[in-house]
Amino acid sequence: MKRNGGGREMQPLVSIIVPIYNLSQYLQRGLDSLLQQTYTNLEIILIDDASHDDSAQMIAAAAAEDDRIVPIYQPENRGVSAARNAGLAVASGTYIAFMDGDDWVEPGFIETLVRALIAGKHDLVVSPFYTDNPESKPLPKISLRDKQYSRKAFIRAMLMPVGRVRGYLWNKIYRRDIIEAQHIRFDEDVAIMEDELFTVQYALATKSFHYLGAANYHHVVRYDSATQSLGVIDALPQQVSALLRIQKLIAALPDDDGEVVRPEPETQER
Repeated sequence: MKRNGGGREMQPLVSIIVPIYNLSQYLQRGLDSLLQQTYTNLEIILIDDASHDDSAQMIAAAAAEDDRIVPIYQPENRGVSAARNAGLAVASGTYIAFMDGDDWVEPGFIETLVRALIAGKHDLVVSPFYTDNPESKPLPKISLRDKQYSRKAFIRAMLMPVGRVRGYLWNKIYRRDIIEAQHIRFDEDVAIMEDELFTVQYALATKSFHYLGAANYHHVVRYDSATQSLGVIDALPQQVSALLRIQKLIAALPDDDGEVVRPEPETQER
């Protein structure tokens, strides 16, 4: 019998898009963490990108048990950007969140993001995150002060190689109406910094950004992941190309104070 996450009728629907490729070793932990969210009105979109392991079977089994899971099976491996676009094409939530298939979240992850988004009438909420790696010791609880960002300050913080904001998709929540109104999608020819390209396009169409001090997302570092295995030298040309595209997007756009938005460095948050 399917579970349906009861008691969710009064909550705005949140679509969580999860691209998956050969992640059967990690998928169950991440999926369980989504199903155990205190915020229950979820549409969990799992996109299998033509995996060679048991990922597709795991997705099918989970979808048979919980009607909040929407399975998508790509006929061929097309990469993470195409997988996320497939998720956006079927998403019906008021809000959009992302998770990588090998990561996991704490029970209050979605609830804290949605609460902050609604309370402040923000266009985007971002939170700090934990980095889990094979050598890491138990992580101390991260609790930082909430903060409001102007568009210029947010873009600067997002493009920094250090700090708590960063350009990742998975520590943020977005409004779907803005994504659709601006026709924002992932460039399927870009394999590096596709997150930043997407979020910069979104940020340029919005004004209100909130930094939530509570960390509830665990980003798992795997040495065999696509990003890690690409290598610094191989990744550099794609990074430069993506940064040039980002700079072109924001070069002449004034921010809320009438200043030109530039990806300038800022001091690291503590």
